Amino acid sequence: MTPPGTFERVYAAIKQRLRIGFYRPGEKLEPAVLSDELNASVTPVRDALHRLTGERLVEAPRHEGFRTPMITETMLRHLYVWHRDLLILALVNRWSHVPQCHEELSSSANGVGERQRAFFRMLASMSGNPEHLHAFEALSDRLEPFHRLEGALLDAIEEETEEIGVALRSANRAQLRRALIRYHRRRERIVPELLERLYGR
Repeated sequence: MTPPGTFERVYAAIKQRLRIGFYRPGEKLEPAVLSDELNASVTPVRDALHRLTGERLVEAPRHEGFRTPMITETMLRHLYVWHRDLLILALVNRWSHVPQCHEELSSSANGVGERQRAFFRMLASMSGNPEHLHAFEALSDRLEPFHRLEGALLDAIEEETEEIGVALRSANRAQLRRALIRYHRRRERIVPELLERLYGR
């Protein structure tokens, strides 16, 4: 029997490794190896991998074991476009708690990437539909390894982040929409370089 809390610990540990790009794309994830590394039995490791497969952070092709996803240029472009569309969709909905978001947006986060994600999370939550936020969080987890590489390939990210934050704090939808389109257009342009960096580690 799996001890209480073991599944959650194993799931969180593997998910964090995937989010930071610990594994190479297409790398096999062996439950027996992970169980040794995470000091857990194989059962919670397999359960965690199945859950992560459902979240599309892990693949199980033809049920022949687990591996990290193989991302192509087309797939990565689709992920960035879906990220943009999710956030712009939040703009057309009624914002349910704009006045309450200022304190969270003003708080200091660790690094520009974390601030961007905090801004986007806030925007997704302001749609008033919890499913919108769930979809955004799942997509952000899949894009996280690439978000971590963007700073090495793009300049003026601090200014970009400040522009998004100012527009969000002032609830200026037109300005925020323009900033989001620019944000995603810049990243779509560097998709080949992002994949080269991730695959070439």
